[in-house]
Amino acid sequence: MNGGSRTSLSPEKTLEIVLESIGELVDYELAVVLMLEGWDKLSVKKTRGPLAGSRLSSYSIALSQRPDLVDLLQVGSPHLFGAEEDHIDTYAEVLDLPQGHSCLASPLMLEGKPIGLLTLDHRSCGVFSSEIVRFIGAISRLIAVALAQAEEAGVLKEEAGRLAEERNRLLGADAEVFKNLAGNSPAWLEVLDSLKLVAATDSPVLLQGETGTGKEEAARLLHRLSARANQPFVAVNCSALPPALAESELFGHEKGSFTGAQALRKGRFELADGGTLFLDEIGDLPSEIQPKLLRAIQEGRFERVGGERSVAVDVRIIAATHKDLSLEVERGDFREDLYYRIAVFPVRLPPLRERGGDAVLIAELFLSRLRSRPGWSGLRFQADALDLIESRSWPGNVRELRNAIERAAILSRGGAIGAQELGAGSSGKREAGESKPAPHHGEPQVFVSATLDEAQRRHILDALERSGGKIYGPGGAAVSLGLKPSTLQSKMKRLGISVSGRK
Repeated sequence: MNGGSRTSLSPEKTLEIVLESIGELVDYELAVVLMLEGWDKLSVKKTRGPLAGSRLSSYSIALSQRPDLVDLLQVGSPHLFGAEEDHIDTYAEVLDLPQGHSCLASPLMLEGKPIGLLTLDHRSCGVFSSEIVRFIGAISRLIAVALAQAEEAGVLKEEAGRLAEERNRLLGADAEVFKNLAGNSPAWLEVLDSLKLVAATDSPVLLQGETGTGKEEAARLLHRLSARANQPFVAVNCSALPPALAESELFGHEKGSFTGAQALRKGRFELADGGTLFLDEIGDLPSEIQPKLLRAIQEGRFERVGGERSVAVDVRIIAATHKDLSLEVERGDFREDLYYRIAVFPVRLPPLRERGGDAVLIAELFLSRLRSRPGWSGLRFQADALDLIESRSWPGNVRELRNAIERAAILSRGGAIGAQELGAGSSGKREAGESKPAPHHGEPQVFVSATLDEAQRRHILDALERSGGKIYGPGGAAVSLGLKPSTLQSKMKRLGISVSGRK
């Protein structure tokens, strides 16, 4: 028999079945199972038969008053009390049984030690034969083992229930955060396990992964599951920090410390005091600010720009990057000591193409959220759309998938989403064998590539191509586009564009 498929019985149910089975073979009027509690008391756990009543259910026997039962438990063998034998009626206080009735008592022994007692009674004399005595003795040993197993299963079930309650508490308290990190693939479950493991600590965490893999959502999850959950969560995009203002942004400034500093201003470190500071895209942090950041992380102290007094803070650091920081260290673009300080517990978030069937699950989740919008309650995926979701590589990862679904929902007018609506305007490369969706006949062709986001994306990519990936300074993409570098970087992040890959 496959033990894994058996349903474990409670001790109560186990005793009920056992006493019922004995009753099919032995003519008794009262069967009682008593269990040892400590070393001085036997308490009734289960009764069965015509003589069983409510008074018995809460009955207990003080062994200090029953030396005969103490002797019986020490011997460990069943005993049939004879009519002429001088003994105390076990249930005299609650039952009025005739003098000389049949009474059989059998200790329940486990590994040579008594754990309880089984008694059978009948108002008539001579009901229990020697064969029945031997049979009950054998059954008693099996009862003891079954009870022990049922008790152990009960403890395990209780522990499993406790763990399930704790898990549900965590999941319930952070349901929205976990929804943003949905997935059932082994690679993703490993990520979630790592996040939950490190969340309870104050150790720095480095989240690594491609653009759009959910690094900020993972950081928020870490904060929500930590002891700092009721304290601030402050996020700062390091790639959008101009070198001249990065120090002031992170550490604040004193009044009059530079032109335009008309009042004291707290930086992100102070704003996050007691909580979590999320340093997104830390690989793009200007090199001149890295030493001060290292000191602030190590010592929990820093000075505001233009200030002389040290400010003490208690901050948990979570950093994220799409870069390989170890390579950045080798090239001299990132401080080695800072890298080791923030990478105490690195977690790699795999791209969507490495997550098995998670893309469909995430797509269904996004669609369910969109259904709450007016006129979109009928949104649904057609089979060809689901096939496309599963087969596409999604280089922009979850962010690209989410945008594609929202775009498709608009094109479908809140109805059925097919491969055409979903595939229009997507930057994901088609896998081998994937055909271009056929246009709907009778409807005007919609060129989604001309949407604002796609047009902006192409425009930025062209500028980056011309500048060789340079953003700042003369000849940089920001200058050619007429944008502030920080504005350009914000747009790039939103559109899923990275300088290294220029996707």
